[in-house]
Amino acid sequence: MRVTQQMMISRSASNLSSALERVLDLQNQLSSGKRLARPSDDPTGIPRALSYRTSIAALRQYKDNCTRAESQLATVEQTLNSVNTLLVRARELATSMANDDFDATARAGAATEARDIFDQLIQLGNTQNEGRYIFSGHETRTASFLATATGVTYQGDQGILYSQIETSSQMAVNLIGSDMLLAPVVTLGAGFDCDRGVDSAVLLADLLMGSGIDINPGTDLNILDENTGTIVAVDLSGAVTVGDVVTAINTQLAAGGMLGVTAAVSPSGDAIRLTAENDGTVTSLTKLANLNNGAGIDLSPGSFRVATDDGTVDVTIDVSGLTTVGDLMAAFDAQMDAAAVSLGIPELANVSMDLNAGQTGLRIIDGNALPLGLRVEDLLQEATAAGLGLVGYVNDELVGTDLNPVREITISEGGAGQTTAADLGVLGSFTGTLDGADLDPILTLTTPISELNHGTGLTLGSIRIAQGTLSTVVNLAGAVTIGDVIDRINACGLQITAAINSDQRGIQVVPTVTTESLTITDEDSAGGALALGIAGSSDVMGGMLLLIDALESNDRETVARLLGTLEKATDSVLDRRAAVGTRVRRLQSTGDRLSDMQLLMTGLLSDVEDADIVEVTTQLATQQNIYQAALNAVARSLTPSLADFLG
Repeated sequence: MRVTQQMMISRSASNLSSALERVLDLQNQLSSGKRLARPSDDPTGIPRALSYRTSIAALRQYKDNCTRAESQLATVEQTLNSVNTLLVRARELATSMANDDFDATARAGAATEARDIFDQLIQLGNTQNEGRYIFSGHETRTASFLATATGVTYQGDQGILYSQIETSSQMAVNLIGSDMLLAPVVTLGAGFDCDRGVDSAVLLADLLMGSGIDINPGTDLNILDENTGTIVAVDLSGAVTVGDVVTAINTQLAAGGMLGVTAAVSPSGDAIRLTAENDGTVTSLTKLANLNNGAGIDLSPGSFRVATDDGTVDVTIDVSGLTTVGDLMAAFDAQMDAAAVSLGIPELANVSMDLNAGQTGLRIIDGNALPLGLRVEDLLQEATAAGLGLVGYVNDELVGTDLNPVREITISEGGAGQTTAADLGVLGSFTGTLDGADLDPILTLTTPISELNHGTGLTLGSIRIAQGTLSTVVNLAGAVTIGDVIDRINACGLQITAAINSDQRGIQVVPTVTTESLTITDEDSAGGALALGIAGSSDVMGGMLLLIDALESNDRETVARLLGTLEKATDSVLDRRAAVGTRVRRLQSTGDRLSDMQLLMTGLLSDVEDADIVEVTTQLATQQNIYQAALNAVARSLTPSLADFLG
């Protein structure tokens, strides 16, 4: 191929242009610090760079969200801390004013402070951040709380505000005000015992808080007269009511010959009473401790003397460690037999002890044809013989005085695995009268009001129920049953529900909304709300209103009752504060993690986009040298000669 001058010029110009372009690119990289200026610079790097930039922008936005959310929650946490401080002071105030040490003037002064605490709580509930109410849910332009003459109302909604803090993670950045100050912290009437009494009509299935009595077919309990050894097995298998139990016990004891032992409903109205009348009977089974109307005899050390006036016979009878009259009689006979041998007086073996003819005491019999002339007396510092009614000369016989034992009755289960006696509260031994354990019957809707308060009944009047902006009076006078009371409360038109409480021993009242304060007070002197255990408030603000009223009226008892509500309110605020604090800590941790990720992504972006200055500088110097050499070469090759003109 023939190379012409034009071809050389064209090729040289192209090479110079390329060299100059490379120099320009390197100068751009050096001046901008960026390796990529257009997609053609690195077709594979550009998508990665765009991806990194998108991630960095998202991370920056998430971090900004965390910062704003942390600021919002910090305000919430600070407000909760202030609320807690006020409630602690309110509780301290109530604790001190519940004592008898303060008079009406002191409580009136405390009422002023309590009113100030109430006002501050309303102000805190209406806290704003950047001009928005932080406790109003989505209704951030509406004040959260409104205090009225009857109570406090929440004006916001239940909306939760979320902040996107990560790609797939949101965090709630607000707290619903009603949850903080109006949500129930106690249930009015929960755990209260109206003390339903026990009468003959009460079902056994209702006893023991509804657990009922263990009634099995056959013998259900054994009743033993410890003095006589008489035992009666009482079959309660057909019993349905407390009256059935009482009737079965009395009927079967009489049929079994155990007279004087009877069952009845205890006068306390809570239990079954068993009564054992003393009949004066002494048997070999009678316990020495039960003699002399339960005073027993002197058994420390427990001895007396049987002797003759001339001193021929002088026997000390030791009765220490003995338990029953039978033990005593056997010990006396044995020791007299031993004395007959040791003293060489066989006639002493004919002296014995047994029960007197009427079985009301003891006697000592000298069975010899010619009595030995024995006398019974106590040793010094002892009163054992006197306690046994046996002081004096024996002659043919010495009949002791009546020992008047108390009648000891033992009640045991009728069979292995049975718990009937224990369930009825009468398991064990007693003398005289046994009032069994509280049978604790549950309430039902048909329980008469007359059975409450241990069977003495309650006098019910009118009660006032205030909820937020509404207030109504409920007349409970004339209510016959628990169901009547519950129905009247539920029909009052407020958003509450009355029912038998979970213990089934009282009535509870629960608000069905958490946006209104709830208070229940007595409207008259009958004290029905107090007697039913439903007087008070279930929430923080209602409790504060009642505290103010109680202090102003010098009502120490109501102040004392509100301590539980204030304590629970403080605990509730602390729990919510802890939950908010947990969210703040999570935001801080997330923000730190986002910063680390942002730094990482920026580094990765730099690896793709940024130029290596040292390398670019070196390349630029090289390319400049190449360009300069190319210029020199072209200049020499283009120098004109005679041949150029001859061609």
